[in-house]
Amino acid sequence: MKPRITQGIRTAILFAMDALLIYLLFLWGCFASQDYEIFSPSYAPLLLVGLGWAITLSTVFLLTKTYRIAMNRIGLYESMRIILIAMSVDVTFYLILFVTQSIEVLRVPWVLKWTVFALMVAVHVFACVALRFLPRIVRSIRARLHRGKSGTRTLLVGAGDAAKLLIDSNRLADSESRRVFVGALDDDRFKLGTVVDGVTVLGTVADAPKFIKKLDVEEVLIAIPSLSEEKLRAIVEALSSFDVRIRKMPAYQGDLDRVNEIRVVDISYSDLLGRPCFETHADRVGAKFSGKTVLVTGGGGSIGGEIALRLLKLGADKVILFDQYENGVTDVFSRAKDAIRNLSLDGHVRIYLGSVRDEIAVKDVFSHWHPDYVFHCAAVKHVPLAEDYPVEAVATNVIGTDLVCSFAVEYGTKEVYFLSTDKVIQPDSVMSRTKRLGEVACSYYAAKGSTAFRVMRFGNVLASKGSVVPIFTKQIEAGGPVTVTSEDASRYFFTLEDCCDLILEAATIEGERPIYDLETGQSTSILSLAAALIRQAGYIPYKDIDIVITGLRHGEATPKDAPYDRAKQQPTSNPRIYTEGEPCSFDYEKVYSTLVGLTTPEEIKDYLSTLDFGA
Repeated sequence: MKPRITQGIRTAILFAMDALLIYLLFLWGCFASQDYEIFSPSYAPLLLVGLGWAITLSTVFLLTKTYRIAMNRIGLYESMRIILIAMSVDVTFYLILFVTQSIEVLRVPWVLKWTVFALMVAVHVFACVALRFLPRIVRSIRARLHRGKSGTRTLLVGAGDAAKLLIDSNRLADSESRRVFVGALDDDRFKLGTVVDGVTVLGTVADAPKFIKKLDVEEVLIAIPSLSEEKLRAIVEALSSFDVRIRKMPAYQGDLDRVNEIRVVDISYSDLLGRPCFETHADRVGAKFSGKTVLVTGGGGSIGGEIALRLLKLGADKVILFDQYENGVTDVFSRAKDAIRNLSLDGHVRIYLGSVRDEIAVKDVFSHWHPDYVFHCAAVKHVPLAEDYPVEAVATNVIGTDLVCSFAVEYGTKEVYFLSTDKVIQPDSVMSRTKRLGEVACSYYAAKGSTAFRVMRFGNVLASKGSVVPIFTKQIEAGGPVTVTSEDASRYFFTLEDCCDLILEAATIEGERPIYDLETGQSTSILSLAAALIRQAGYIPYKDIDIVITGLRHGEATPKDAPYDRAKQQPTSNPRIYTEGEPCSFDYEKVYSTLVGLTTPEEIKDYLSTLDFGA
């Protein structure tokens, strides 16, 4: 109830002020047109005309919801609207006053000259807008009086409309979040030396390091919404050695003059990583999976859940989420139901709670649903955990994959997509060796029936469950330190969205090659990623939150610069996807039967280390 009363009082005050404003201007116009006392009894009707004019104008403002415009967020669009309404009412009333001169009953003394009337309208529309800018004017004066006394010393990158809006929005901020803009940088040399709302354009973007030192800058704010990812990464890399926070204005498509709220966001890890450039073929993917039943093992995980959602949006008839982790699979199920409802999709989503290691469960899901396609995402993929629990790694990555492959062949599944890892290229841990055996299982069962198998190899997915990003994030939230295993540690990262794009692309490439290598781009230093995440959270690395080198964990090795052997690869129609031949040739049945007969972690690790996976 309180907001309604507050809004009502504010509307009543503005109504009265607008009415009083036009009333006084009308009387002044009459006085300026004729040099005599307009308050004489013979001109009393003018008082009523002015009153009618004033009430009509305020009523029109009320009916057009002008009084609902937030005065602390008024911009060019709202100002033009007020000017248009005020001028329309003024001109209409003047014409009515002119017409009534020919009607005896309605005739009033004609005193307003058109030149005086034009001046009166100009003053009126200016005053109407100025009245609504009054709170911002007061705050601007107050901010200028306190400029340099408090606030984060901020250097703007960009001196266009976005920068101007950010500066203006900053005046409305409270004292704790207010910034002191010490200067701006822009590559448009025509802007050098100019002043943007009180902030001087000091130089180009390349001059940022110089001015950070010179002006004691605490924060760099990138105010270029349309900035390319390559340029953003270049700026961030150039400033990464300075103790400054780096933030940006989010991308905005549209007229900046109509933005009522300007937000500043942190640089995200995906901004720093960049999205690889490749063309996706949603129509081709949709044509393949539309109307089909698709089983997604590990459907409650990051990748499995995202693939399931993509398939529903692309027209899949049924998507079966097969997972033993009830919290994860119910979350994906809920998001899928929301997508079906909100996007009016025709597909259906189902949950099957079970483990790929359970033969009865795997057989039941295949016999009940008879899936056309299977995305096998379920895996033990955490390297140190697989090293500590090799029995579990074998049970999921080897036995579970074997069960999925065998029942896919038995129940006539068209195609199985096995999500592997680039670590299998040089398998030096339990996780990588068991995943390599999963690849061999796909090759083995491909010869057993009409089911096709495609192995998808890729690197680390940022922010997926078990990746370094959520680990670093929790450490930052706890106040640090952030732990990195090695200064030389690096990974081939890409985002979850890019990962799923490439997986679905690889699933539809013509031809039947057994292994598909999904290129993730350039290697990313774990140390630089940790520093970037600290900056993203609004802190300065090594100053606000420390980064500690802990040493490599068991099962880990310093990653090689090139995970893929180009000599073994063949290009495809997508520049980010390559293919390879068979993973290796050995007696899979013998290896599998031996491995499942082992019971202790030591036996399993010793046996896996003796397997020759080839170069």
